[in-house]
Amino acid sequence: MTAESRAIAWGELAVGTAASIDFVVSAEELQQFATLSGDCNPLHVDADFARSKGFDDVVVHGALLVAKVSQLIGMHLPGRDSVWTGLALQFRQPLYVGREARVEAVILRLSPATGMVLLKLTLRAGEVLLAKGEAEVLLVRS
Repeated sequence: MTAESRAIAWGELAVGTAASIDFVVSAEELQQFATLSGDCNPLHVDADFARSKGFDDVVVHGALLVAKVSQLIGMHLPGRDSVWTGLALQFRQPLYVGREARVEAVILRLSPATGMVLLKLTLRAGEVLLAKGEAEVLLVRS
């Protein structure tokens, strides 16, 4: 993958600045993630089992949703020169394969002295809140 990461200068960041990405997790991606992570819990890989537990279908891994947060932070806001220092995420509803979803980050606080950026995070599938939380990100300045 050779996607270009966006580089944002410190002076371009402001409280309220937002970025988002839309995504859909395919059955193939879910299987690849299960294999890569080693998390083959039947809730994630066996539709009949997931349904027997009250879910509509197999449930997309929470860690895969965190990977989408990583994509947003590393590629868009604050982008190329950023490194996570903390993440708190509370999951509210499951995401199912093939469902359109969006992850959004909004800058809540900036610390010029430390280079820290505090982001508010939300993940939604339509109007359904999947997860919410915050991420602390260090913007490495040269």
